[in-house]
Amino acid sequence: MKHKKMIIAVIFITVMSTIYFLKHKHSPIKYAINAVNVEVQKVKVGSIPLTLQTVGTLVAAKSVKIAPEISGKIAKIFFQDGSFVKAGTPLIKFEDSVNNAKLIAVRADLSVSEKNYVRMQILAKKGIISRQEIEKSFADLQEKRSSEKEIEVMVNEMLLVAPFDGVLDKVKISEGNFVSAGQELVTITDTHHLHVEYNIPEKYLGLLKINQEVSITTSAFPDKKFIGKIAFVAPTINTQDRTVSVYAEVPNDSDLLLAGLFVNVTHSFGFEEKALLIPAVSLMATIDGQEVFKVVNGKAQAVPVVVGQRTDSHVQVLKGLSTGDEVIVAGQFKVKDGTEVNKVPT
Repeated sequence: MKHKKMIIAVIFITVMSTIYFLKHKHSPIKYAINAVNVEVQKVKVGSIPLTLQTVGTLVAAKSVKIAPEISGKIAKIFFQDGSFVKAGTPLIKFEDSVNNAKLIAVRADLSVSEKNYVRMQILAKKGIISRQEIEKSFADLQEKRSSEKEIEVMVNEMLLVAPFDGVLDKVKISEGNFVSAGQELVTITDTHHLHVEYNIPEKYLGLLKINQEVSITTSAFPDKKFIGKIAFVAPTINTQDRTVSVYAEVPNDSDLLLAGLFVNVTHSFGFEEKALLIPAVSLMATIDGQEVFKVVNGKAQAVPVVVGQRTDSHVQVLKGLSTGDEVIVAGQFKVKDGTEVNKVPT
């Protein structure tokens, strides 16, 4: 009987040992009792886009208020409000019957003077007339030519044409109206070429270069991004807010954008090399700023950080961490400063 009990005890110990071995042979990681499980990643060195987020306003690259150089009566308007026209397209014609009559008369006088001058040259070669008479004939010819050009200019001023390709605004006069020289009649705007104007803090001046790329978004088209390039940098700093004015050229062949539109601008200066980077998910907002939890000797340690550039996945750390520090990327909301943690595989 005693021997039988001993055999049963040996079998029980063997079974329990086997169960314990099978349970723990695939669990080499030892966890602290009551510690919080967290996932960590190390602070690394890498490159990150160097960008500036700001706001700007779209303006037309070219926009002109069309006004006559002379006074007169409107004879014909050739366009509809809001229509697109090519450069040189006739827009508005003034009553020009008087000037056309003057032009006909001047050209008739010019024809007489030209024929007279030819006869004078023939007579001069024969020695029939003096040099003084032929010079007088030539002066008369030049006067008539000058008069013709003057009247031609007046006739041309009676027809206003589009100075460039663009869209016309609402016309401000009607056929039959008498208008004065310099009176604004209609505005034409080049809608295919826009500028986005905005200001950049002076600390970025050393990084600012012509042809740098900017991306533009607007609430009017939330799913679209428009690309432009820096074309102008102001030669002086605005002393009131310590900024420099710039604009980027933005193609608008689709005519989606309009001058005057308020836009969000992301200005790209290139890349920041050898930047300390942490996952964006590790960053936590506090009353005093921002912080992360790093793991030191198995415990969570809250570390205030100063951040720089950001992307969707990473954040640049300017102060507070060093290369190789392990920051908590999952589970940080379950810990506080000094909490014991278990690092689990990510």
